[in-house]
Amino acid sequence: MGKKILIIYAPYGSGHKSIADKINNYFIENSDFEIKVLDVAKYSNLLGKISIKLFDMTIKHSFHKTFSFIYDLADNRLASLSQMKLVKKLFDNQKLRDEIVEFNPDLTISTHFFGGNIVSYYNKIGLTNSLIMTVITDYISHSYWRKDHQSQDAFIVANDIVKYQMMKKGIDGKKIYAFGLPFDRKKMEMISSKEETYFKYNIDATRKTYLFFGGGAMGSMASFDYLKILIKGDFPINIIFISGKNQKLEEKVKSYVRKKQVKNVKVLGFVKDVYSLLNISDVVISKPGGATLTECIDMRVPLILIPGNGGPEKYNAKFISHKKYGCKVISKLGLYRMVKKTVKNPKMLEKWRENMEKNAKNESTQKILELTQKMLNAKK
Repeated sequence: MGKKILIIYAPYGSGHKSIADKINNYFIENSDFEIKVLDVAKYSNLLGKISIKLFDMTIKHSFHKTFSFIYDLADNRLASLSQMKLVKKLFDNQKLRDEIVEFNPDLTISTHFFGGNIVSYYNKIGLTNSLIMTVITDYISHSYWRKDHQSQDAFIVANDIVKYQMMKKGIDGKKIYAFGLPFDRKKMEMISSKEETYFKYNIDATRKTYLFFGGGAMGSMASFDYLKILIKGDFPINIIFISGKNQKLEEKVKSYVRKKQVKNVKVLGFVKDVYSLLNISDVVISKPGGATLTECIDMRVPLILIPGNGGPEKYNAKFISHKKYGCKVISKLGLYRMVKKTVKNPKMLEKWRENMEKNAKNESTQKILELTQKMLNAKK
């Protein structure tokens, strides 16, 4: 009988689910494991539902400084001491216990610390006997990721910088693997040719293309103001604006583009061929979500980062600036000026891309599968 793998996440931001899905897809195609993907929010208590709602409201209404303040305040040993009590109050209930115990995973892959914490708790009280692999989905490790490290069997991190940070905090380096964040290599390899993509979306191939990830499912309209200032700049570039599942944003931007009779902006909602769009792009404008940065780094597309949700995203932005894979801006005017600079001096983009070329290709999902097999074999 095949081994059972539980992939568990919590929806505090879209990146945790995105990375869980990438791992799931790769495992389905390349292993014979029995796999279950579980969103702990679907089994949360009332407090859990409230916490997720508050997180969504914070992001939707751009209370990023508030979120960053709370995030940094909690990043210490004292603040994380009551973490397990918090996890139990938010998520532990009979419904969730039944779901996990019935599946009885041999190994759990957690892409949010709450998921790993709850399985760790069930291990301790004898409900499960699962190995735990935690995938840290940003370019920094918060104390909440590290708090339960003695109960974790492996950590997957974005790079050696994060590994070193964790080792300085006393975590055994032998169980920290700097594989990079999971990346969907198969989808990248199935991209359309540039010519096909230019034709499909009616994009002017003679101009540089700026791909703007402005959406998300949380209802935020913050990216709209950033797009408007670029439109007012009337730069000789293509702008592809992706609103994702945020339909209100998509409708608002389309209405504005029609009203202003803008010819160089293509507005898209949720797209399945994002790698094909990255393939024709000279630069990406986005908030600094971990999953998005990973895709852009591997596709060698430089980044101009606008303010994100605060918390871990500000450290993600620092990483991109430090590695010179792009830059961050802190205001709409800053974005306007940076795009103007790159238009006037295209060698900026070439240099950023050259820096990205030095980065090894991301094979994280393959390495995670190999490590999973190794850990399960050792468990026998």
